[in-house]
Amino acid sequence: MRGARAARLVGILCLFAFMACCGVGLCADAPTPPLQALLHLPFDGSTAAGEGISMTQEQGLSFADGQVGKALDLRGKGWVEYRNLPALNTRSGTIELWVRPTHDHTELRDHTYLQFFGKNDECVLEVRFYQVNCAMQVRTRAGKRFSGPYGCGGINTDKWLHIAATWDSLDSDLLGIRLYLNGKSSGYPASFRPFETPQRLRVGGKTPEEGEATKALIDEVCVYNRALTPMQAKTLYETAKRPFEEKIKTMRERVAKDEALARRRMDTLFNHRKIAMIHGRFTSLLHWSEKRLKQLNIPVHGTIHENELAEKLSGYDAVLVPGGGGLRLTDENKEALQRYVHEGGGYVGICGGAITAGRYGLIGAKRYRFQVRGPVWVDLKPHPVTEGYDTSRAILFPHASGPLFVPEDKSEIPVAIFQVGNPPLPTFVHTIAKQYGKGRVLVFSGHPESASRTYRLLRNAILWTAKVIDAGGDKEDSRGSAK
Repeated sequence: MRGARAARLVGILCLFAFMACCGVGLCADAPTPPLQALLHLPFDGSTAAGEGISMTQEQGLSFADGQVGKALDLRGKGWVEYRNLPALNTRSGTIELWVRPTHDHTELRDHTYLQFFGKNDECVLEVRFYQVNCAMQVRTRAGKRFSGPYGCGGINTDKWLHIAATWDSLDSDLLGIRLYLNGKSSGYPASFRPFETPQRLRVGGKTPEEGEATKALIDEVCVYNRALTPMQAKTLYETAKRPFEEKIKTMRERVAKDEALARRRMDTLFNHRKIAMIHGRFTSLLHWSEKRLKQLNIPVHGTIHENELAEKLSGYDAVLVPGGGGLRLTDENKEALQRYVHEGGGYVGICGGAITAGRYGLIGAKRYRFQVRGPVWVDLKPHPVTEGYDTSRAILFPHASGPLFVPEDKSEIPVAIFQVGNPPLPTFVHTIAKQYGKGRVLVFSGHPESASRTYRLLRNAILWTAKVIDAGGDKEDSRGSAK
């Protein structure tokens, strides 16, 4: 039975590698359209919207100084509604707005800023202040299910706040609903199902019959046709006070540049590098199916058993050792692994793969038991492996009893730190990058393949160890596959 499973797995991985090498679109889905603002409500002294969009109702409206010109003044009971909306992308999109709340953040009442309604007048997307958590929230509705994150902490009364929210069911790196406040990720990403195409938009609180006043100024409502990445959301905030056309131009250039870079790197990774996975008695590959690899957007061109390292390593640019109990190597295979990395190969170890790196001398850091299963907060450090992440913010990292490390020398660079306790306790390192001879080693204490928010860390680790990206971030190594 084990032999049959292994044979099927090898067949799947070989098919995956063949399709990747033949360019059968595994490293990208259908091309994403250029960034476009589907809806823009500037509120510069009027409630006028784009061509074809009709303003159908309004009550109690006035205008005040905003972030870009004038803003809609909803400090009293007021609202405005629009119909004939452009078709929003309900599978991937971004919404942004400026809000200046005038209600106290401890007030135990909801305050709604935006509501999108479906054909049955059910709210399918809304942005609001949520009294239960005393924080901003964005949420969507699919069927009878509501889902959406809320921000961390309260708000500053009478201070402008930039809110951006993304939803995505297409890109594995952006799955779910994410909330950004003043350009920084806030709260936990929430699961997401595509919602019904909106037919009507209400800006402001509910009608007098329904109660619930907005008590805020609202400015520059925009809806985009695609989800932005965390760093693009940060750029959106940094450009949000500029004139609309200038902001859109900057954002389009940023998105196009990011995509061109990603395509170039993925082409190199899929078509000019060879990656292998190493397995053994205590390291299974049963969870690394073709579907899983496609979701992670990484190629695997073959598998190597721990007893075959001396014969098969030389054909690959980097190897990935997944979680489990780690490898058990003979002296011959241990020396083959060390020689392979020292001569230029890459090594990525996950959990048990990190233990393997320490067991056989690829890293010298002291190892400490850390019996925690579940997400833990880690602080990311600037490094090619953390590219695309805001390193000023901690990130939740999936963990399954992997070890923590204390590096022994300066060659072992902390990429992610787990802060526990206070001095004299040491600073524990969760992820280590190291130059080993001509090769590179990257080890994760946790499991980056287990949550969409950390997928990119794993892919960046493979890009870095396979020398697709260098210390400068975008410098590509000139060599081809290892000989």
